[in-house]
Amino acid sequence: MLSPAALKYKTTMERIQTLRRAATDTRLRPMSHDEIQVYYHAALTGYVAAWGAYINSLVREFYNLISDTSNPRFYAVYTIAQQAAENALTRFNTPNAENTRNIFLQYTGYDPIGDWIWAQRRMSGIQVRERLNEILQIRHSFAHGFEMPAYNWTESPSGKARLTSKAIQETAAFFKNLVKVTDNGMKTHIESTYGLSSIW
Repeated sequence: MLSPAALKYKTTMERIQTLRRAATDTRLRPMSHDEIQVYYHAALTGYVAAWGAYINSLVREFYNLISDTSNPRFYAVYTIAQQAAENALTRFNTPNAENTRNIFLQYTGYDPIGDWIWAQRRMSGIQVRERLNEILQIRHSFAHGFEMPAYNWTESPSGKARLTSKAIQETAAFFKNLVKVTDNGMKTHIESTYGLSSIW
């Protein structure tokens, strides 16, 4: 079962897929490569935004689940921690591997680093973190008008860095897996640390 944060993420992802479909829709032809890239850039930016929103929602869900007003001492510390997390979330705008790991670790105690693998694609934890950071670098290049960085998954046969329908599909699959493993990891963390079961 998915967390409420993951359910919101899934709904958002379904909407973002419209951009990739529009870029490949033959009824909208002719479209220049530049026009197609606009759709792909918007889709990738949407995936990053959805990932960031998922992190925010999951941290807030953590605090909703562990709240215990029946224990005044615990609740006093909880209130301070929850406010510190809210303050951090307002400043959280670059959900790369390091920042995301830090926000989870510092404000929930959950360290996702061991969970961030992509078994179906045989991607190790290091490869997953690198891919996440590459996606964020591409988003950063769009946002600030820089040349798009070239990675093996964004390079055309001619050697030019550009997004393709395949790269966008892989990005969607990448984030789907990342949300799934993060959700499972946070669930295990909450259940084992706080003795709660069947939280979602």
